[in-house]
Amino acid sequence: LVQQRIETLERYGQNEALARTIADPVARAARLKQLAETWARQFDPNSMITLRKAAVRYDAERDFSRIRARVLYVLSRTDKLFPPSIAPAVMDKLQRAGVEAQYFEIDTELGHSASGPEWAKWAPVLKDFLAKLEQ
Repeated sequence: LVQQRIETLERYGQNEALARTIADPVARAARLKQLAETWARQFDPNSMITLRKAAVRYDAERDFSRIRARVLYVLSRTDKLFPPSIAPAVMDKLQRAGVEAQYFEIDTELGHSASGPEWAKWAPVLKDFLAKLEQ
């Protein structure tokens, strides 16, 4: 479970995020392992089965027509889980479903985890989006 979590953290861009404060690759790998071990001690492995089933079986697109709110769709340029290459098709499907949607891509090396640590890169877009909701 620890190795699986390390691979997930790396896929989510945590190695790049840690590189900002931990320059030494060996120390960075040790920190990733520490994070993974903490997670593995607290996480119920049976939850992985449920999460995997949900990821494989659930298709959000079939419910796009039920969306009544405006959508701000934000992806990271380096996200491997949800790469920005999927954005045009998703935006097209949202539009065809009658959803008012806006897309923004965070220019970052932090992958899937970018939205938190890189908040300043997309905060103005979010602020503008929220301001328009009040109009």
